[in-house]
Amino acid sequence: MVGFELGSVPFNADGWGPPDSSISVPNQISNAPFAPFSRSDKLGRIADWTRSLSNRPGSNSKQNATDSAFDFSGDDSFATLAADEDSSFRLVDTAAKSHHHGQHRPKFNPRWRFNPHHNRSQLPQRRDEEVEARKREQEKERARRDRLYNLNRSGTNAGQRRESAVFKSSVDIQPEWNMLDQIPFSTFSKLSFSVPEPEDLLICGSLEFYDRSYDRITPKNERRLERFKNRNFFKVTTTDDPVIRRLANEDKATVFATDTILSTLMCAPRSVYSWDIVVQRVGNKLFFDKRDGSQLDLLSVHE
Repeated sequence: MVGFELGSVPFNADGWGPPDSSISVPNQISNAPFAPFSRSDKLGRIADWTRSLSNRPGSNSKQNATDSAFDFSGDDSFATLAADEDSSFRLVDTAAKSHHHGQHRPKFNPRWRFNPHHNRSQLPQRRDEEVEARKREQEKERARRDRLYNLNRSGTNAGQRRESAVFKSSVDIQPEWNMLDQIPFSTFSKLSFSVPEPEDLLICGSLEFYDRSYDRITPKNERRLERFKNRNFFKVTTTDDPVIRRLANEDKATVFATDTILSTLMCAPRSVYSWDIVVQRVGNKLFFDKRDGSQLDLLSVHE
């Protein structure tokens, strides 16, 4: 097994760092420049490649508080070595130069764009530009996938709705029935009639107070539904309504219908479910009735 010799480490009893005595310092590092530092200083980075151009030494901006205390660029001890190294190094540009620019058009190239001497306090980092560009591409790709997903989903649901939107007739249509007339729903939207001013023959019933606090119900401000035992819902047809029967006997009108049947006729172009109405003629009077167990008593929210 190969051994490892640590060597002798001189002890400095007077402070922190190598001792001042030249005897304890090896000959190969005796003339090396040394920047003094304190034991309380924080160790920084050896090389920070993500550092902004505006934070370089010599710029007008203040240095970042996270910069290392061992910034030897301001020490004069290293100026001689840096000058000697730079004197023996030359940069040769072998790229072909283009001479087809306009007469008054400024010449812009990547070197000018990222040159620290051209408004370096306003130029962002190239790494940050690449990250932002990558994020924008990811957002565009995510939006494209979401758009395609929504289109496929809407197309699938539309197909399902078209297949399931087949409702049964409210009555069994017999083959021996003769069709007298057929009115499409589209013609109802073009109808227009001028009617005289209506006259109230009778006002009956009662209207209770509407609690406006139900309009402000939210998930945080909830209210429990209450059950009322003294509420009566009348689902009587036209010919069985006692008030309409009395008005018909007094010859007050010639056409009679309940509020449920009348509202169904008025909203016929918007209806989806099948319904039917029985029209009976008694003398010179017409009665619009509904069948027993008709769908008119169980209207959905859509209707």
